[in-house]
Amino acid sequence: MALRSDFLAAAAVLALSAGPACAGEAFLGIYQHDIMDGISHGGHFEHGKDVVFGFRTASLDELSAIWSPHVHFIVGLNTLGGTDYATAGFDWRFKFGPDDRFYLEPGIGGSLHTGSVNLPSPNDPGLTPEQVAFRQHQFQTKLDLGSRVLFEPELALGWKATDRWSVEMSWIHMSHAQLAGPQNPGLGDFGFRAVYRYGIDK
Repeated sequence: MALRSDFLAAAAVLALSAGPACAGEAFLGIYQHDIMDGISHGGHFEHGKDVVFGFRTASLDELSAIWSPHVHFIVGLNTLGGTDYATAGFDWRFKFGPDDRFYLEPGIGGSLHTGSVNLPSPNDPGLTPEQVAFRQHQFQTKLDLGSRVLFEPELALGWKATDRWSVEMSWIHMSHAQLAGPQNPGLGDFGFRAVYRYGIDK
């Protein structure tokens, strides 16, 4: 509970500080948590929905060396007390369709989360039967992501409904690509979000 409280406080500071500084877009959505997406282990440990909110800047000409990405800040809060997360990274928007109303937006970033990391092994020597049983239960019921810091690739498909409002179908993935060890089930979220454009549309 202490970790989640600290995380929520940090997320609130991030949201309040990032909003005015990152004029561009704000979004709010509902996602299915811990999905089976072919990359994440998915679906066996955590359940419920994630309430996902965040901000995205306009494309930044100052970063033209990497094709002028948007910068995103995202927070996901699980409704059943599972893993919460905060992410930051870059997105690149590719518009298509009539009047460029549709767009595909891949992105990459980093994330911090409140989930389990490096659960103790039930095979350690000298454990009592009760300790072994408890650790086995932990392994069977908790999502151990292997590292507190994770990569965060994502992909959104959007429709610009008006000059101010868009709707996006979005996938968010988090894992450490086995750079922090073999324990790397990953976490996948999939959902929809409403996007309000309050800055320059680029």
